Amino acid sequence: MYQIEEFDRQSLHFLRLKNENTFIDISPERGGIVTAFHSDGEDVLFMNQDTLFDTSKNVRGGIPVLFPIAGQLTDKTYVWKDTVYKMANHGLARTRPWTVSKKVNDEMHAELVLSFQSSEETRMSYPFDFEVFLTYTLLDGKLSIGQKISNLSNDSMPVYPGYHPYFNISNKTVHLKSKATRYLDYNDNQVKPFKGTIDLKGLKESVVLPGGSDGRIEVSFNDTKKLVIEQDEHFRYDVLWVEGDQPFVCVEPWTAKTNALNEDPDSLLYVKPGEPLELSVSFHLENR
Repeated sequence: MYQIEEFDRQSLHFLRLKNENTFIDISPERGGIVTAFHSDGEDVLFMNQDTLFDTSKNVRGGIPVLFPIAGQLTDKTYVWKDTVYKMANHGLARTRPWTVSKKVNDEMHAELVLSFQSSEETRMSYPFDFEVFLTYTLLDGKLSIGQKISNLSNDSMPVYPGYHPYFNISNKTVHLKSKATRYLDYNDNQVKPFKGTIDLKGLKESVVLPGGSDGRIEVSFNDTKKLVIEQDEHFRYDVLWVEGDQPFVCVEPWTAKTNALNEDPDSLLYVKPGEPLELSVSFHLENR
């Protein structure tokens, strides 16, 4: 039987989706973030607890939600219809509270739905009315995230959402199985051949690979297990990033490259009024 529990820690509220061997912790008020994912005897995610509970800081760990953009903007600004707007790195959602909309648990799965709506405050950075639903599902050791974006404005709404998972991977020489043959290294802005391994040691900036054409990539997790990421066709890129010697590797499903709102608006996803956009991604461990 799958269950959903609720608990408080250091003034934050959490919901836990669980069965006998697996659990997912989620904090709606900290940007709808997944703070823990335990599966197959492993803590899949890294979490810096100090940043989680210090609400003046961006959380270093878990799976931050990046909406309506993933990545950075030049000088944190962009122009839309001749007006200059400012937006923080990775958008609006990860620093704002989400609302619990639905909870379901039975013998088959556990599911939590969160929602996030536009407001006068968000329109100062992003001049659109919107509603976003996140559906977190735990089933057979797999964490799935569905996202539904509705445009409540009159004009098409540009988005390029993503996720920023911090995985409990200590080896900075990352082995990946992907159909990508090249990757872009943002440290020197060079396109380089990809042959299954990328050495991230000492890199300050990220690297980005085209998403696997079959919607699946595999990443070495430890000596006995691999991490499997399954993503739909909207997630066209996978970004890899480390921070010094911190014991994590980020493997981030993105729908466009960083700064795309300024540099490549044709690459964005555009949500039309009355035509919601739905995206999906999942994470699980398998034996190597």
